[in-house]
Amino acid sequence: MRADHPRLWHPIRMAVAAITVWWILFCMVFAPADNPVVNVWTVIEIVVLLLSPFFPKSMSLLFLAMAESGPWLIPGADVNSLPGILYAFGMLAYETNNLVALLLLAYSVADQLFCQLVLGINDSNPISIIAMIGLILMLGCALRWNEAMAVSRMEAEQTKTRLREMESRTHIAEAIHDAVTVDLSAAAFVAQRRIDALSGGNGRGDDGKDDSEDGTMTDDGKDAAGRRDELDKWEQVNDCILSALTNVHRVIDELDMDVTVLEEDADGKAFADMLKTTMNDGDRRLRSLGFDITSILHVAGGAPSASPSLAGIANDLLRETYANIARHAQPGSKADLSVILKPNAVEITQINQTRTTETDHTCPGGHGLAYFGKQLESHEGKLETTLHDGEWTLFAYLPIPVPGTLPSLAGRLKS
Repeated sequence: MRADHPRLWHPIRMAVAAITVWWILFCMVFAPADNPVVNVWTVIEIVVLLLSPFFPKSMSLLFLAMAESGPWLIPGADVNSLPGILYAFGMLAYETNNLVALLLLAYSVADQLFCQLVLGINDSNPISIIAMIGLILMLGCALRWNEAMAVSRMEAEQTKTRLREMESRTHIAEAIHDAVTVDLSAAAFVAQRRIDALSGGNGRGDDGKDDSEDGTMTDDGKDAAGRRDELDKWEQVNDCILSALTNVHRVIDELDMDVTVLEEDADGKAFADMLKTTMNDGDRRLRSLGFDITSILHVAGGAPSASPSLAGIANDLLRETYANIARHAQPGSKADLSVILKPNAVEITQINQTRTTETDHTCPGGHGLAYFGKQLESHEGKLETTLHDGEWTLFAYLPIPVPGTLPSLAGRLKS
């Protein structure tokens, strides 16, 4: 309960309530009422005051109602009510707002004037009572203002800390990029050029026979078998470099921004901006590797309002798609990527020329895409890949539930 309602357990509040109760008990002991019913009524008021730290608004209003109605029901029931009235006014001024405090002050002034002018009750000093009530109301408002300022200062400090953390992460990301990615990109470029050079001679003579069968040497003094062996090694080196480059950029993305965290995104703008940022970063990396990438983000009928988990799946799949292009696409080839946002779904289509053929047993991104395929299926989506004549095609569909619609309606929109 303390974690959910920390204000209710404030020690100062408990202390003020205890002092008020002690004040009333002191009056009861040193100036007892002749009517025992008055003492019973006062005990009930004490119980209400003891409950006020836990239910400040309701118990304070109840005490004021009892203090106002008590004299009409039991003569002399208000003899010990003044300490509780002051406490209730201060509590309401602290717990509510300035308008309520002004209304309470106006009520107390009207009540004193009514008692003095209409009822003719002259056993109290209305000016001093109004002054005390006014001071108590000002004290309650001042405590509320001070607490609001303290909360604002704390939030400002948290914001500054967050900004400093983001700035530090940005500097780290820039340092990693400058220290690692430039060299990795250069190494990948050299490896790809060497692969292209070795692939220029396919190891076959003009008669269609393998040069290794008759011992034919290539221009650089290597036979076809040695050439293929060197080509395989350079391809392994290139794959390792591209994999390392992709992993480094993933680390940079995580340091640079929290793109997978979406709190409130009723209009889908944050989701669309997140995907656009990922696409811009992916395009920049692929172009630095020599790829001719064309990407399009199209919003058809409005962007979906995605939950953080679904937004993370879509964004991670987009990153995996870019990583697969870097790993498996033909070096320097053209790649096309299309992301379509609908009110109830996300569609990703990617086409590129791959280094594998249909006779190969390996397909681009096998393990990663298998994982995302299961993720999409668990959300009633799908992921399809095809490889035809060296052209790799990926299509992913992720449905996004439409807020405020029935499941049957969401199903019709999906179809």
